[in-house]
Amino acid sequence: MFKRFMFILFSLALVTFMACTKDSSGPKVSNEDIPGDPTDIVIPALDYNNLIPSATFARTGGNTSRIRVNLLGIVNPNTQQPMDLVAEYGTGDYNFYLEEDGVLQGVKLTKVSTGTVLTADVVFVVDNSGSMYEEADSVANSIIEFANLLSASGLNVKFACVGYQYGNVNGGINFTTATKLHQYLTDRPYIYEGTDRTIGFAGPDSADIETAAYWYAYPDLSSENGVMAVLFADSLYNWRAGAQRVFINFTDESTQPNGYVHWSTEYMCEQILGRATVHTVFSSDTLTYHGEGNSGSYEWTDLWDERPWAMSLCTGGTVKFVDSYATGLNLADLPVAGALSNSYLVEFITAGSNAVHTVVITIKDTGVDGKIEYANIQYN
Repeated sequence: MFKRFMFILFSLALVTFMACTKDSSGPKVSNEDIPGDPTDIVIPALDYNNLIPSATFARTGGNTSRIRVNLLGIVNPNTQQPMDLVAEYGTGDYNFYLEEDGVLQGVKLTKVSTGTVLTADVVFVVDNSGSMYEEADSVANSIIEFANLLSASGLNVKFACVGYQYGNVNGGINFTTATKLHQYLTDRPYIYEGTDRTIGFAGPDSADIETAAYWYAYPDLSSENGVMAVLFADSLYNWRAGAQRVFINFTDESTQPNGYVHWSTEYMCEQILGRATVHTVFSSDTLTYHGEGNSGSYEWTDLWDERPWAMSLCTGGTVKFVDSYATGLNLADLPVAGALSNSYLVEFITAGSNAVHTVVITIKDTGVDGKIEYANIQYN
């Protein structure tokens, strides 16, 4: 009788342990706030494929089996408003799905605006060629206001800048605070106004960045190319582990790869898809530039004159068209502001915190859907 009693106690303890963590390498702590994995849910096929999730992954300190997903807020492409994400499978209310190695996970969703602090690294990529002189002051002032706004939100946010023009990076500052970014754009020797604001380098590693910039594109390019500036920051700046990666590109020109695939929009999208978004502010003197056909002074051509907002369409970013003076530009009105302030912390229990996984995120709602696959990833 005693042996049978002890066997029952042991069995109960084993069940309790398995309920707390699916990963034997993690600490034996409770994860009771995360729902169990649903077994009767079929992930729907895509009908529209008109949105692209963007996320980063990290372990939870002191609980390695609990994975934290920093998910950039999803902007509904039909309404341009942030979407509410739900994964309450037990009640039948859900539009969010996360699979680890083909297994749909029970997840806990927490919106950043509820007080959950998430990290975001934002890079302002600015065309400072001569044609941008008219709008450069408005762009700089808008960047400052936007940085201050995000700093006051529920985000742990850092800012950086890259200035580019005729085939080269000619200015920038690595990740820093909103105050330091303000100083970079307004308070440096020989910086007066206009495109000067993003020419030249600042920060403790400015000499290293300037040296890298000198050799980065030469001699492939001779024209404006926002892809080059994005890839420069992506490879050389000090991104924080687990932070959302957000670029905002300001230009009034086409993306001009000069026939080189490695400076094309398609190549850039392959490099950063799923882990970063590019948002576009395009200023021009005519609305005809916004059309799908060849119009205005541009003849849109792959590898030569590419639509700059194509960088946003392929990464799940957003687009803003403004006039050639960027009159009244307010970045707080950009959909990316809503996306950042409506980001989500997604938590689930991994089957193996030290293993290599394939994670698929799918979102499906009325008139919108999309998914992204992260293959061969390890949680940091």
